[in-house]
Amino acid sequence: MFTVKIDVSDAATILKNHGLNPGGRVQAFFTSEVMKKADPYVPVLSEALKNSARISEDKCAIIYDAPYARYHWFGKLMVDPVTGKGAFYSPSYGFWSRPDVNKEKTDRDLNYNGAPLRGPRWVERCWINEKENIIKSTEAFMRK
Repeated sequence: MFTVKIDVSDAATILKNHGLNPGGRVQAFFTSEVMKKADPYVPVLSEALKNSARISEDKCAIIYDAPYARYHWFGKLMVDPVTGKGAFYSPSYGFWSRPDVNKEKTDRDLNYNGAPLRGPRWVERCWINEKENIIKSTEAFMRK
């Protein structure tokens, strides 16, 4: 009698061994690659939003850590519900809004400075344009 025993690791172990688990080396590379490719799409005036980009601790998300990141993500003008204005301007002080006022979203699009690619939902738009390149570079990284 001849007995053959095949010990196959579970799927999670196989994925982990190849760096494909959440937070693994391939996930970290993929997230970094998306962040790099999305850079030309990020709205930029002072570069604060663009330069605030970082990868989450679990390597599964890109975080844009600026107070107005969400505002730019949706790309719609937000206004004071009483005044109907987005902000006030004083040459001696700059732009300002009334304190502690929750602004309301309008249906008016924001205008963006910078390259023609820059604007709302930048990571989603980057993925549409760069998906094939990101997948190819991630596959090449996996083969290393």
